[in-house]
Amino acid sequence: MAKNQKDDFKEPRVNEGIKAVPTVRVVYKKNTNGESSDEDFVKIMGFGEARRLAEKMGLDLVEVSPSAIPPVVKLCDYSKYLYDLKKAEKSKNKVTHKLKEISITANISEHDMQTKAKKVKEFIEDGDKVKLILFLKGREVDRRDELKKSLYFFIEMVEDVAVPESLPKDEGNRSIVILKAKKK
Repeated sequence: MAKNQKDDFKEPRVNEGIKAVPTVRVVYKKNTNGESSDEDFVKIMGFGEARRLAEKMGLDLVEVSPSAIPPVVKLCDYSKYLYDLKKAEKSKNKVTHKLKEISITANISEHDMQTKAKKVKEFIEDGDKVKLILFLKGREVDRRDELKKSLYFFIEMVEDVAVPESLPKDEGNRSIVILKAKKK
């Protein structure tokens, strides 16, 4: 595999590519799903003996930890091992989006709303989604539709970077809307 600028993946050494050392720690796992079996083992043996064992089993000798003393090698199918390593590397590089929460009340001041809108914009620019919650207290619940204006006003304040995923949902004394990044 040729080294790519954006790919920091380094292939392990295999079979003849492993530097000659007198002894190696050989790891062999019969079951690939992590369960142990009677044929699993970890042994320290000579490098030549480990190579003969790998050939006898029809497997490759893959260097797992070259800096250990003695170096750790694994008996496995190299192509499957490489596939699993690349798969793990890809899943490690995935970006996970978090759901941040911002709460407002029906009678929030305009300055407080601007401050919270600024924070929402920061979250959206970082790639997160924002759960916007409008809390209604006491008799405000009876005038829910009228008081949702502050929620819609807030959404308009951040409309340059965010759009709602759906209409606000009413849950008890709260109205909730999830904001996501606007497509460019």
